[in-house]
Amino acid sequence: MGIVGDLFGSGKMFLPQVIKSARVMKKAVGYLTPFIEASKIQGQSNKGTIVLATVKGDVHDIGKNIVGVVLRCNNYRVIDLGVMCPLERILSTAEKEKADIIGVSGLITPSLREMVNIATEMNNKGMTTPLLIGGATTSRKHTAVKIWPAYPDLCIHVPDASRAVNVATSLVNRDQKYIGDVR
Repeated sequence: MGIVGDLFGSGKMFLPQVIKSARVMKKAVGYLTPFIEASKIQGQSNKGTIVLATVKGDVHDIGKNIVGVVLRCNNYRVIDLGVMCPLERILSTAEKEKADIIGVSGLITPSLREMVNIATEMNNKGMTTPLLIGGATTSRKHTAVKIWPAYPDLCIHVPDASRAVNVATSLVNRDQKYIGDVR
């Protein structure tokens, strides 16, 4: 999926091809999941808990679903809240489940405003949970200019699903070099 993400990002692959690749990956992971689960060491804990949601007003979840699959395959506990998820539900679930990371996504432009609302409310609540931003209309620049000021803790744009595991691992392990670089 890393190659697919790079090709899509550079304009050499288009959304229908990405969707087809995602469907193939989902089927492959579905087949492999029982084997992955069986190979886990009994009593081994997961690497961390991540709450994922497509923000209120948006029903597009292909990228979020891919991120969830990739994270689960790498031994993260993923709580997927689905689509059209209000900020109150995202934040209350993160608090209740003691999430290590919150990831929000959206495809349509109004989703960007909702992401700012989520960041603002996280700041108002005094939260310190890292916030991952993803989706086709998101960008590093928008995250830095609009979302970061609303939530000056850790707010990171993840350009595609293939990057999610490395970002999550760096955050859960409190990799100070990575955190310093993204700030």
